[in-house]
Amino acid sequence: MTRMYRWFAPAGAATIVLAAQVGIQLAGAGPAAAVTGIEKVTSPLSAVDSQQTHTARAQCPAGKWVIGGGGWAFAVAAADSAKVTLVQLFPEHRTDGTPDSYVVTGSETTAAMTGDWWVQAYAICASPSGLAGYQVVGTRNSATSSPVEVEARASCGTRRALGGGARIVNPGRDVALQVSRASATGDIFRATAHEDANGYAGNWTVDAYAVCVNRPAGYQVVTTASTQSDSEAEKIAFARCPTGTRVHGAGAAISDAAPGGVSLQVIYPANALDDVEVFAVENTPVSQDWDFIVSQAICAS
Repeated sequence: MTRMYRWFAPAGAATIVLAAQVGIQLAGAGPAAAVTGIEKVTSPLSAVDSQQTHTARAQCPAGKWVIGGGGWAFAVAAADSAKVTLVQLFPEHRTDGTPDSYVVTGSETTAAMTGDWWVQAYAICASPSGLAGYQVVGTRNSATSSPVEVEARASCGTRRALGGGARIVNPGRDVALQVSRASATGDIFRATAHEDANGYAGNWTVDAYAVCVNRPAGYQVVTTASTQSDSEAEKIAFARCPTGTRVHGAGAAISDAAPGGVSLQVIYPANALDDVEVFAVENTPVSQDWDFIVSQAICAS
């Protein structure tokens, strides 16, 4: 299929649903209020070479906490554009004096990939004083070789997810992310990963992460579908926050109709924190329609 876009750097399968969950850190509860001190931090590029995986870490300024983020996997040569994918995007909240960060890992999807490529991470950070009820919640699931597709859900209970992420454990080159997004109401954050069409003999799983807080002022989850909804080799979607609100977290999802071999490559919160851009590709040619993708902006005042 003809590829529609070339992105350039800005600087019958079983499904298992897993939800074993742990809290990482909890702040005191309080009334709903606006999040303060919000800013986006962009990591340096990872190494630019032909290694199987690359990882980048965007660190929050000292004294600020991570509330969301995104990532970008990019092959330098146009001919290799579909051969890399995101496999991990997750918030890391620290209590040992190390700055909070948002961690992104990408992977090659084929051993035939010999060109250079890189990943970049984006952290959205905020002042703790505006984050009543703050807690990073993550699932911890056991790896298995039986599923073709796995979904995980991290729950905020009565609070709301400002952001979140997804992490594949032991993806090899054969498992890729298809979902990393909040629910429509923001009470949970979902992650889904899928083996490619050839399957995968290794043990693997996926975990979901949610950055939970008491519902902030102006909170809403904006989800927008791509205009492409057939068998296009690449799809792009944009979600924009309403006037008076800003992006606090980012998400993305490929339709449930998508088979293996289709994956997320970009979840990009704009520098102005007014919208989120999402990009998905066929890592190997797919003849069937895989419907639309969605971009998600988690917005608040």
